[in-house]
Amino acid sequence: MIAAFRYELRRLGSLRATRRVPGGAAVVAAAFGVAAALAVSAGASERAVALLRLAGTLPALVAAVVLGAAASGHERHYEMRYVTLAVVPRRAWLAVAKVTLTAFVSALTGALVALAAALGYALALAWAFAGDRTLIPDGAAADPILQGVAPAAAAATAAGLFGLAVGWLTAWYRASVAVAVAVVALAVPLAAGRLMSGLPAIAKALTDAEDSLRTTPVLSSLLNPRVLTAWPPLKSGMHPIPPTSLAATALLAAVALLGIVVGAMRWQRGN
Repeated sequence: MIAAFRYELRRLGSLRATRRVPGGAAVVAAAFGVAAALAVSAGASERAVALLRLAGTLPALVAAVVLGAAASGHERHYEMRYVTLAVVPRRAWLAVAKVTLTAFVSALTGALVALAAALGYALALAWAFAGDRTLIPDGAAADPILQGVAPAAAAATAAGLFGLAVGWLTAWYRASVAVAVAVVALAVPLAAGRLMSGLPAIAKALTDAEDSLRTTPVLSSLLNPRVLTAWPPLKSGMHPIPPTSLAATALLAAVALLGIVVGAMRWQRGN
């Protein structure tokens, strides 16, 4: 088991995606935070500001998908699977190591990107209003920096595992990554919104779960209501919700776990 974890850790650390993607995603998220703060100072609508702040959560999910897909698809794409098995023959332990390390790296990436977005927004807002909080419109003040870390880390973990499953299940590495990103960023929030609006019992259960999480002493300082609550339906009839919301994360995690089970079985059979 230790050999499997050591090998996978060394292999993941050698990939360019692992070294470059988290930092790039943090920079993009910080840029979205700065853009949201400048939109506030320019008197933009609340919805425009909300969209920019919501966009700051997407780099974490995209980065996690890429990291997860690289953990499995890169090996499949370059036919390195048999090299891996020659070093560590125990396929079951290799699968466990891949899943565990992907989840860990994805969670760290989500937390890092969330912090970057929050810092970018807070610093740019302070600069735009010269540090005078009384000039900031109601509802636009920066949240505590650590708020949003837990939802982003949880959503990124689910996204990373989904990317890992996609890499196991498909032979087209780059195309599968693009499809996985679209699913995580667009399809899952829309599907979760539809689920919330069409199944009141599930929506109530998720709302109660969010309320209980917010009252937990340890988690209360790490949870941001802006990324947990659902958006109202759009005029088009669609009901998107933030991709880091509890509903979207739960749906993505369920899909990811199913894909992980099927993908791991396929990978161990050598298909």
